[in-house]
This record gives sequence, C-alpha cells and structure tokens, in this order.
Amino acid sequence: MRVLCLALIGLSLVLAALWGALRCIRSLHLLQLDSYSNLRLLKWLWFSPLERLFDYRLGIVLLAVLAINSTLWRLGVPFGAYASLGGWMAAATLLFLRRRKPEAKKPLVYTGRAKRILSVAVVFCAVIGGVFFLLAAKQLASEADARLAYKSVTTALIGGFLLAQLASLLVPLSNLMLVPIQSAINSKYVRSARRKLGDISPVVIGVAGSYGKTSTKYITETLIAERFLVLKTPGSFNTLMGLCRVINGELKPEHQVFIAEMGAYRRGDVRELTDLVRPRIGIITSIGPEHFERFKSMENIKATNYELIESLPGTGVAVFNNDIAECRELADRTRAPRVVRYGLDRSQGNLSLSAEEIGMSAKGLEFTLVDDQGNRVKTHVSLLGRHNVLNVLGAACIAREMGLSLEEIARAIPKTKQVPHRLQLIQGTGGVSVIDDSYNSNPIGAIEALGVLQEFNTGRRVLVTPGMVELGELEAIENERFGAAAAKVCDYVLLVGARQTQPILRGLERERFPSERLRVVKDLSEATSELQKIVRAGDVVLFENDLPDLYTET
Repeated sequence: MRVLCLALIGLSLVLAALWGALRCIRSLHLLQLDSYSNLRLLKWLWFSPLERLFDYRLGIVLLAVLAINSTLWRLGVPFGAYASLGGWMAAATLLFLRRRKPEAKKPLVYTGRAKRILSVAVVFCAVIGGVFFLLAAKQLASEADARLAYKSVTTALIGGFLLAQLASLLVPLSNLMLVPIQSAINSKYVRSARRKLGDISPVVIGVAGSYGKTSTKYITETLIAERFLVLKTPGSFNTLMGLCRVINGELKPEHQVFIAEMGAYRRGDVRELTDLVRPRIGIITSIGPEHFERFKSMENIKATNYELIESLPGTGVAVFNNDIAECRELADRTRAPRVVRYGLDRSQGNLSLSAEEIGMSAKGLEFTLVDDQGNRVKTHVSLLGRHNVLNVLGAACIAREMGLSLEEIARAIPKTKQVPHRLQLIQGTGGVSVIDDSYNSNPIGAIEALGVLQEFNTGRRVLVTPGMVELGELEAIENERFGAAAAKVCDYVLLVGARQTQPILRGLERERFPSERLRVVKDLSEATSELQKIVRAGDVVLFENDLPDLYTET
C-alpha cells in the first residue's frame, strides 16, 4: 500500500514538474523577446499576476482539493487521501490540456543561451519536485496506517501546486545564475568580431537615432553599392551580440564597407557598439521619445545617440538631420569630427543636401535633390511618406562622403526597395491595398503613416492598430493624439486590445468619430475576421504597429 501511495505521489510531482517546465518555456520566450532582461520579464509577470505569474484556475482546483482532503482527513476515511491526489492529478491534467495556446508572432529561437537557461530551469523543477517527494516519502514512512496517508499527500499537493504555479520565476533565476558564463561567452564573440574587423578594415558607417535607422541603413546600402561592396546588419540587428553575429558570420575580406545600425535602451548602449566597430562616419537620423519608458528623459535619449558622434575620429564625418531641433542642437555643439547636415527646412542653417518640389502619391515620392552648391537633380523612389525624403537625404549625404556624385546618387535612389514592414505597400486580395507599417510605431511615424493613408483615394481608408508602447508617461498623451488624427483621416478604425487602446479611443471620441465605424478586437486574428466583413475592392488598410507577445492582453 505504501508503495502504491509513493508511486502516486511521485507521478503527481512528475506531472507538476512537466507543467512547470512548459511554463518555463513560455517565460523563456518572453525573456528572449525583451533582450533577456529579468526586470522586464518580472514586470510583465506582475502586471497581471493571476494570468501570467499564477494560474487562478489551478489555484481554485487546489483549494477545493485541499478542502476535500482536510474533510476526509478529519473523518478518517480510508484511502481518502488517494482519492484527493487522484482528483488533483485528473483536474490539473484536464486544465493543462485545455489551456489556451497563443500563437507566437515571433517564435522562441533555441539559441545556445536559451538552451542553457531552459536546462537550468528544468533542473530546478526536477530538484524542487525531488525535494517534495522526499518530504512526502519521509512523512509516509512515519504514518501508522498507509490507508490514511493524508499528511504526505498534502505535502505532495502543495509541492505540485508550487511547481506548476511559480515555475515562471525559475527562468529569471536561471538567467541570473548564468550571468558569469554568458559574460564569458559574449566576451569571446566580441574579441572574435573585433579581430575580424581589424583584419578586414572596412569603412564602418554607424547609424543611430530614435526613428528611421533601419530605413536609412537600407537606403545607404543601395546608394553606396554603386561603387563599393557593402555589408549591412540585416533587419534590426542592432545590439552588441547582433553585430558580433553579423561580423563573425557574414563579413568577408572583399567587403569594403560595413553599415552598423545601433539600437539603444539606456545610456552607454551606443558606446558599447562603437567600441566594437569603430565607425568613421556616423549619422543621427532623429531624436524623439522612442523607448521613453526606459530612457526616462529626452536628455538621456540625446546623450545616448550622441555617443556615436563622440566615438568618431577627428578625421571622421558626423551627419545630422537638421530638421529636428534636438539633432540640430547636437550638431551645433560638435567641433570635431566634421559636421554634415541635411533637411528640408533651409532656414535653419547651411545644409549639405536638401530637397524641393516634393511630390507624394500612392506610388512613392518624387523630388529634386539640391546640394550646397545649388546643383539640382530630379529623382524618385517607391518609398511612401514624406519622412522618407529625409531618410534618403541622410543616406545621400553618406554616399557623397564616400565619393559619389550628385548625379550618381540620383540615379541610384530609384533602385531603393521598400523596407519590409515599414510603410510597405502590398496588393492584397480582392483589389484591397495594404500598407504594412507593423514593425514598430512612434509618435512621428504614426502621424506620417496617416498622411500616407490619406494619399489613397480609390476607396475607404481603414486603420488597424494596437497603438504605441514604451513611451512611459507620454504614452497615453501620444496615443490619444494619434486617435484624434486618425478620426480625421479614416473611414473605419479597428483597435487591437481593449485596455491598451483606451487613449486612442478617447482621441477618436473627442473628434466625434462615428461609433458604428469603430471596432475593438482582442487580437490580430479577430481584426482580420472583422476586416473581411468591412473591406471591398479599392479600399486601403493601414496596419500601424503590431505589438510583440509581451504586450498581448490576457
């Protein structure tokens, strides 16, 4: 009888450990999405603890089972503890099988680091399960009647509950324990990348800024590829390990130019990247409140992006978007390296490159390049949005510094392809046009996207958005402003996530947007279903932002 009881206890703890391991995988996925930041993961878990950290359904089941077990214990019912344990196992298994399985927008990538964290977390699950098994076994051995094994079963119930409920916390704990190992591995990759860069010695171009980094990087590659063999960091590979991965894996001796996008969440992030790649040309595309929640102040954002300029050699070139006051301020205080400015507002200072006669349409942009000598050349590009003229000008300034003439640049600009998920025009089914601006969203870009949407006049204009995030104290204000602007442009609005989009809704209501043309949906899948009921041939749909799984509302 004791052997049977011990086997049931062991099985219950194994099931709990397996459940805990699967919850560890979910937490690991979210940890990876936010650059392995323990603090960000813990904040996410605590934001909705009954759904994310705990499982209230499992808690209710356990309390009910413990209550039944306690009653049977007082009554001295033989084998009642066995029934309680079996009921708990059956109910927990049923809950596990019926749990909601959200589809990940960006799946977990089992990198070496992810595997190490998961392995340690699973070992923790096994150890915790083993400890409770030994405790229960010790209690079972001391009980006079194995048919009344209530004490040991209660220990097993509590152990299984803790394993299944709190397993998510084992992931940040494992991540913390592995810090020394991960630091050693990172240092190895950094040393390897630095050696390779030193051996090949390409001209390194650093691209920093709150917005427009990736688009400017893509355009720059297109322009200078007219003369040079260029390697750029793909997508949004803009962290230290991302750059190391590209350099170690893709940089070849024949590459003459390396373009490095530089992302940042806090002061020192850009300096860490520049210490690795040693750029000779640096561009700051913009300064704005992106990631304001993390930076806490505009001064921190300015200082962090300016780390790129501070890293340049005295013979280097610093390129600034002169239309943005904060960038202009940074340019004004720069004495060395040499400063190059671009923009559309010529009243704000001497510009190396500007543009005039700008025409926008659903097909792209037409404009005339104007240099500081008054030379003018017409060109066009298939990119959407007036802000992309500035991105082209920034890239063109870099191309000029690399020796390309104004005419060469003008001929190369039309070769620029649309950047994926950044105002990318896609022809959907049934004659519906889709503007995919889903990669990220910021206050400037969101308003620009609405301006692009307004250029389409073949049918109704539809906006699908979850709003903007990581703006800290500015988030509600900027989202409400976005909602008010959308009310003046859109025929239909689909808000993704009832809680997240409340400020946008306030903006829409403030401008008296018709409620019958507004939909609030829980996720992108539901938004797609609603769109099928609304759109028809000639309509255009703007997808403005698509929040990562960290912001999925539960």
